[in-house]
Amino acid sequence: MGLSMNRIRLLLAALLVAALSGCESIKEWMHRDRGPKSAEPLPPVQPEQLLAYINDRAERLQSIEYEQANITISAPNMLLSPTLRGWLVAGQPRNFNMVAEGAMAGKVILGSNHEQFWVYVSVPREEPTYVYASHSDFAAGNAQLPGGIPLEPDWVLQALGMLPLPPNNRYSARVDQKSRTYTLSWPATLPNGTPVVKEIIFEGDPATGTKSQVKRHQILDTKNKVLCFAEIKQARTVQLPQTDPRTGLPLAVQYPTRVVLRWEEQKFEMDLALGSAKINKPFSEEEARRFFTRPNIPNVTPINLAQYQAPLR
Repeated sequence: MGLSMNRIRLLLAALLVAALSGCESIKEWMHRDRGPKSAEPLPPVQPEQLLAYINDRAERLQSIEYEQANITISAPNMLLSPTLRGWLVAGQPRNFNMVAEGAMAGKVILGSNHEQFWVYVSVPREEPTYVYASHSDFAAGNAQLPGGIPLEPDWVLQALGMLPLPPNNRYSARVDQKSRTYTLSWPATLPNGTPVVKEIIFEGDPATGTKSQVKRHQILDTKNKVLCFAEIKQARTVQLPQTDPRTGLPLAVQYPTRVVLRWEEQKFEMDLALGSAKINKPFSEEEARRFFTRPNIPNVTPINLAQYQAPLR
């Protein structure tokens, strides 16, 4: 089976449906009491504070279901920017599913469960592509994503704010007074062996309105060149039924309503408009099977990426 460039581009579009979410006012973990915007310099921050924010957020956002997910795709060789319309659902620890389609762009199914992830792409006038791999094969470098994409399937949940970060990475934190942001960064290695730096950029002032406290996830090469990013353009904050045991105040969580994803080398971009969200809704056994089981698609044979050695076209 060969993969054409059109199908590879749609795989790129599908392999990271990312959005970022926050959980509480950032001034809480900075131990300060300022308004939404201040002329005062941002105080220093420790990596542990930013890490705690990410992990608290993941604990509070156990699942999210969007009834509306509109995805507009743009690339240098595209005369028009097609829009895929569908839905998106995710639940911890590794469950994810997105189904979207459009008259000009065909259909995309992207899914994951605790064992494996899968991508189905159907492009008009081309043979459908259906690939999958186990998470263990991918982590070991035995299953390569098309086009050398510098991302992992777990980034979906991390970008959604649902994946806690381990405490043993070599984290560092810095403040940018000009842009009024904090950045948490750490060295990492992609499954293909490439050394990179991963970063999460935070709004330094408490986020208000449709701003997201976590502004951006990005991966850089060792020369500080950005390879790809997911930027949160808009978010919504809602209260949770739980209260903070430390303060007795209601807890809150942010979920994204607009995200822009970009791969710099390919100059490939996706603009996601996400609406009609339900958060922390428990899945019934039937819903879990329906959402998070790799589907059987008539007349299409799924290809295990760990066993697929043919060159990509």
